[in-house]
Amino acid sequence: MYGWRARVGHVAPSRGDVLVYEFYRMLPEGFMLLNSTGTIRQLVDADFERQLQRIEEATIDLAENNCDAIIIGGSPLFTKLGYGSDIAMGKKFTEKVGVPVAAGITGEVEALRTMGIKKVVVATPHEDELNQRMKKFLEAPGFEVLKIEGYGVRQNSKIADLPVHASYKIAKSLYEKAPEADGIFIPCPRWPTIGDVELLEREIGKPVVTSCQAYIWYALKLAHVREKITGFGRLMASLAD
Repeated sequence: MYGWRARVGHVAPSRGDVLVYEFYRMLPEGFMLLNSTGTIRQLVDADFERQLQRIEEATIDLAENNCDAIIIGGSPLFTKLGYGSDIAMGKKFTEKVGVPVAAGITGEVEALRTMGIKKVVVATPHEDELNQRMKKFLEAPGFEVLKIEGYGVRQNSKIADLPVHASYKIAKSLYEKAPEADGIFIPCPRWPTIGDVELLEREIGKPVVTSCQAYIWYALKLAHVREKITGFGRLMASLAD
């Protein structure tokens, strides 16, 4: 069976191709990502509601396929529902399927805490309405969002079409406007991010957390994996601790 060290399930809100690619780029042999494909085509509430209706079925399917941990992707789903909705859903499905289940945004929050980031700048591919929901969600547990901006993309498939270094450029620009930040957060696993994390960290001297990192890092923690992962930033390197 592939994934003899850990099989990670991902309830994808739409397509998860970038997350899959970055998962295998970072991890050695022995790990496998089982990815579902969701229904969100436009980043609007009607599509979010439709996806919320299929999360349970997808989670059960992943559990039946021997996943060691399952991540429910789609931070906009939970920023819409509000702070605490992620914890409640993770607990509900963990109890139902008998496998550790967590929302991706739960992992993102834990990653920010682990990296000691309290004051944060947030660089996204999204429209301002979603950015403001993210800001409100992060502020609820005490983070201070100094800057949050995005590229204004609404059609989900267009996020993966952004240039490879788009996240680096907007993140660095925002940090330069708020250098007192403790670090940078780059949400959304649909655009390329991990290739520039270590470069950004060297340039600003502070940690950078992306959704792809946080999803994978948190899932592997839930699966009790310790692995030395270098070249992709401080968060992934911390898995060896």
